[in-house]
Amino acid sequence: MHISKRNATYIVQEISKIIGEKINMMNADGIIIASSDEKRIGTFHAAAKELVDKKLQEVIVKSDREYEGARPGINLAINFQDEIVGVIGVTGPYEGVAKYGQIIKKMTEILLLDQYYKEQKDIDKRIKERYLDEWMYGDSKNITPAFVQQGKAIQLDITLPRRIMAISFLTEEEQNDIRQRIIDAAEKIIINILKEHKNSCSLKNGMELICAVPDCPDSDMIRLAEHMKKEVEAKYPLKFCCGIDASWEGYTLIHNSVIKAVKALKTSLRSPQKGIRLYTSISMEIFQSELPAVIKREYILRIFKDSSLEEIDQWIGLLNIFYEEEGSVAAAANRMFIHKNTLQYKLNKIKERTGYDPRSIRYSSLFYNAIHFYQDVRDIMIL
Repeated sequence: MHISKRNATYIVQEISKIIGEKINMMNADGIIIASSDEKRIGTFHAAAKELVDKKLQEVIVKSDREYEGARPGINLAINFQDEIVGVIGVTGPYEGVAKYGQIIKKMTEILLLDQYYKEQKDIDKRIKERYLDEWMYGDSKNITPAFVQQGKAIQLDITLPRRIMAISFLTEEEQNDIRQRIIDAAEKIIINILKEHKNSCSLKNGMELICAVPDCPDSDMIRLAEHMKKEVEAKYPLKFCCGIDASWEGYTLIHNSVIKAVKALKTSLRSPQKGIRLYTSISMEIFQSELPAVIKREYILRIFKDSSLEEIDQWIGLLNIFYEEEGSVAAAANRMFIHKNTLQYKLNKIKERTGYDPRSIRYSSLFYNAIHFYQDVRDIMIL
């Protein structure tokens, strides 16, 4: 086994904190790869090299002149699977550091084993993620019997009927690092909830968490999503948004389910107060994701002709609330903290500028499309 510099540094730091002595970690070539004294990192330690070459378990250094690059102290073999993979050394008079000998040796080997298991767990996780990515986003032609067997080898039977939910979060936190930590913590809650449902699995894809759960009715899917939403929003300042696919189509067509769940999720992200959306409940949103951004932008500019970008942004926000409140002027005005007469004036202004009355059923679909298109292309409207 090769001891990485990262693991060596971790082990040196942990042991130094416990015994309060200067610690060095050497690899099988006798090079110091981690040390309490950063100046020694990368230098040669002849005592460690001799220990490895002669397969010794301990080398004591009594003076600076005895071994090249070595200082007085005790050096102990690090064994892993009956092989010496490195050396841990404690600097100081032998009488003072000898008492730590077997304790340090055992601690080091335990920490190394712990790091090894963590790395293996990370490797297994990456293998599973690559497999899930190929299953959910790859060509269905590649989902062969051999591919199914590969999944079973990593304890993942993709042939079991599953539903898909796509989850994402909205937060007002502006600092990227804090926002990411909050989202990571929220996703851990989701993953822990999924563990309670046998044969569930998940895959992170950009800002979306794709969850595959055992096949069940829409009512059960909504109940599960509501449980996740409640747990997440109770702990963190964010909005839980979720899209749920239609019925199971077969394990070779799982990509279709993912597409449907993501389309439903995008609808949820546009109206986060609704939180959870079924694919079967969306209408025009089904085709909206297929349109190029440039077409959506052109549509918005045609509807709001001769309007500034600032005006378009304000009017889209106003209309979004107006339609969420089912066209109720009183309810929409209340949400916007303005008088209903003020809202009436603004709606009339939109009618004047565009030629379409947002209160008319005949033209509401025009604005409805504009609202949803704007959510997708807002960042490129200035181009």
